[in-house]
Amino acid sequence: QRAEVKADLQEAIAEESKQKSELARRKSSLFRLFYKRRIAELEIKLPQTQTEISRLVSWEDSTKIAITFESSDASQRAYDAMVRAFDVLKSSVKKWDITADKAVDQFAERTLATRSVNRHPVAFDFSSTDLIQFTGRAMRFENANGDDILLYPGVAVIPRADGAFALIDLRELQISAEPRGFHEEDGVPSDASIAGHTWAKTNKNGSPDRRFKDNYQIPICIYGNITFHSQTGVTEEYMVSNADAAQAFAEAVKRYQLSLTETESLVRV
Repeated sequence: QRAEVKADLQEAIAEESKQKSELARRKSSLFRLFYKRRIAELEIKLPQTQTEISRLVSWEDSTKIAITFESSDASQRAYDAMVRAFDVLKSSVKKWDITADKAVDQFAERTLATRSVNRHPVAFDFSSTDLIQFTGRAMRFENANGDDILLYPGVAVIPRADGAFALIDLRELQISAEPRGFHEEDGVPSDASIAGHTWAKTNKNGSPDRRFKDNYQIPICIYGNITFHSQTGVTEEYMVSNADAAQAFAEAVKRYQLSLTETESLVRV
């Protein structure tokens, strides 16, 4: 319904623009006396088109979900702390969506790395969806190969391109983070810490494999690995260059989830 209303609205706005342009052109023409009939028609049609636009705008608004989030003072403080932690997290120099990973044959590939990942740069930012009318801003995690995740107070929203969406109680969404070493060959982000170095081709003891002439050193960066998981099927994994920010955000989420559970318990009592 929203898609149909939006299409009709765009068509009506285009028609209004066309009618305005024609009316102005004919009124300013040297031959405007010959266009009196057409000018009269446009002066009747234009208000009708504008009325239709107003009706469609109102109808479009009625297809949105208006939400107000009420919480205890403790929950509000915990949520504000989560927003601040996300503000730091989104400022990480590098953020990637892990779209695939597989175990590495360390012997065959002469490496100390245990897994190989496919990663794509993504954005974390404050955003919103026109599905939900909310005075604040959602915390958005871009998904490189699927639907973005938006975190609101108490709920996660996953909007789809076709207009459908999922709502998940935030207490049912597990968000965890842990530091993880990564053999970085694409340049070290300025906010990443380096745990050490390895070689493109290594022996079991970590020394360089001298059989490879162009062997080179690789820094081992400590990145923050963030995972989203729910019983309803949400599974998403991100990597950020600021490992401390990832850990702080996950801890802030847990404190907020706990505050929601405690508030519900008090209400039930």
